[in-house]
Amino acid sequence: MAKAPRSLVLGTAGHIDHGKTSLVRALTGTDTDRLPEEKRRGITIELGFAPWAIKSGLEASIVDVPGHENFVRTMVAGAGGIDAVILVVSAEDGVMPQTREHINVCRLLGVRHGVVALSKIDRLEGDEEAIELAADDVREALEGTIFEESVIVPCSAHTKDGLDTLKSTLVKLIEKIPRRGTKGDPILPLDRVFSIRGHGTVVTGTLMRGVVDVGKETPLRLEPVGSDRDSRALRTRAAQVRGGAQDRIGAGSRIALNLGGVDTKELSRGDVLTAGDAVSRQSVVHAWLQHLPTHGAPWKSGSSLQVCIGTAHTTGKLDPLFVEPVEGDTASEGDVVIESGREGLVRLRLEAPIPVWRGARVVVRAFSDPSEDHQGRTIGGGEVLDPEPSQGRGQRPRWIALGRALHGDDPRAQLSALIVDAGTMGIDEKALSRRSGLDDVRSAVDPLLKGKKPFATRLGKDRYVEDSAVRALIDTAISAVDKFHGAQPLKTGMPRPALEAALGKRIAADVAGEAIDRAIGRGALRAVDEAGTLARPGKGLSAQGELPPRMKNVFDLYEAAGNKPPTLKVVGETLGMPAAEVLELVSGLQRTGRLVRVTADLSFSKQSHETLLEGVRAHLQSEGTIDVQALKAMTGLSRKFAVPLMEHFDQLQITVRKGDERIPGPRA
Repeated sequence: MAKAPRSLVLGTAGHIDHGKTSLVRALTGTDTDRLPEEKRRGITIELGFAPWAIKSGLEASIVDVPGHENFVRTMVAGAGGIDAVILVVSAEDGVMPQTREHINVCRLLGVRHGVVALSKIDRLEGDEEAIELAADDVREALEGTIFEESVIVPCSAHTKDGLDTLKSTLVKLIEKIPRRGTKGDPILPLDRVFSIRGHGTVVTGTLMRGVVDVGKETPLRLEPVGSDRDSRALRTRAAQVRGGAQDRIGAGSRIALNLGGVDTKELSRGDVLTAGDAVSRQSVVHAWLQHLPTHGAPWKSGSSLQVCIGTAHTTGKLDPLFVEPVEGDTASEGDVVIESGREGLVRLRLEAPIPVWRGARVVVRAFSDPSEDHQGRTIGGGEVLDPEPSQGRGQRPRWIALGRALHGDDPRAQLSALIVDAGTMGIDEKALSRRSGLDDVRSAVDPLLKGKKPFATRLGKDRYVEDSAVRALIDTAISAVDKFHGAQPLKTGMPRPALEAALGKRIAADVAGEAIDRAIGRGALRAVDEAGTLARPGKGLSAQGELPPRMKNVFDLYEAAGNKPPTLKVVGETLGMPAAEVLELVSGLQRTGRLVRVTADLSFSKQSHETLLEGVRAHLQSEGTIDVQALKAMTGLSRKFAVPLMEHFDQLQITVRKGDERIPGPRA
């Protein structure tokens, strides 16, 4: 089977009118300025894309992004999925404000590979010294940026000079870039939505991770921007990469999908097509952001800014949680502030919910007009650390502890922190994967479950809780049952639902169940009946244990009465007890199994009840049927008690009513 060609995405960056679109056209033969307005004004307004077959086995899609300040948001949308950048700098003008802003955006989006195209050298009319001086100026201007070590290639889209060198330089660079992995759920942020006559709705984007399989039965899911549209499944009719049809496309490809059953009006840039659980719509995220040097005022709680994540953008408020310390920092008890040139953990409260995922790149921009000092409105950026952080007051220490762990590069430490953060609510594997970005959570968690005192415990098939939290709940459960015995000495024990509720709020049912089961397993609690009533060893009423004196007096009265038991009223009169005490004592005897309840006022001792059952079974075997009169004759009971006793036998399935008689039941 032929090896699939290497596929990747290249992006252009640079100041307006430095020749990005002309250079792309010269390399690929494709004019990415397709809109009439773009033709009229001679600038790129929307994202443009061009396929480029670089050489055999190596194919690329070039994203041509706008250079004008007003369209930087569009530039961010296009740059989010690129593997390498062609930074275009005019030999005439050198590095300009939007050049610097594009460089900053690339840095903040995690782009680490690039080539500098020193364009428009034809304007210097072949003056080699002038070209060399221009290159030196650019090299000096790029010091301290991600392009400071990049190769600078003088070239001209007009005369084609230097294009072969630019191409060979790009090939050498590309060969050093690792291939993107195809594991995990597919994530496709949409950057264009349009319609093609005869085909319908088409969307494009760069596949950030995973694989899109057109032939797969499982549909892709739309996660839209905003709260006015719902998530929905979408049917994929066909897919193209660089103009050619494909059924299976891996991460790192520019992809166009023909979607069925959806109109272009129902989609927009910023929406995400995905599958699985990696992507969710959120209004609050935690991110690790860099505040660019010399870019604007310090970030304080409530700072307003523009937020770009994936291909979506919205406005929001930034609340600093933690600033990465540097040498010379002194402890401060005031609000956290992130100065320019510093980085740290922030909580972003978004005006509109947008699709986010762990590791999604973030760019934040100021509202103020650009100035020479600020080099554009982009003031910082980084990545999403936690796409679904907890809510509520007084959570800052918790947010900081988790955020710092997630910022590290130890997967086991990240999962441990998430399990600790979940507390007694526990957390499932899907949430662990979604919030850590790990595809194989199970193998990373397994080591945490081993040892005499494991760090975590697995609940059921795919949920986890910190083991120390369970151990603490065991102690709470034991104390709760001890307290119950002290308050209710005449009861068999504490009902299990009541104990689960007594463990506290925000405790998942399976976590509470694990703690109680462990307490039972080690003998600290015991189940005293089939209903799961729980008692401490040696405490609570039981079927065999010694009875308190007043309860024993009641039991002796029933046992002596045989098959003619007393009513509750008679018990009270005989023993001189108030009705409430009689009811409590009789209920306790019923719970221990010493008395068998027939009605609210009629109970038999266990031995008398068994004797009655034997008699009824014998009568059914010899006579075939039994009725109330026969039961009265057998027991000496009045009809007032014989009728409910017969109905009691019906409930036990000893008898089955047939007219005025009973015939043998399933348990006769």
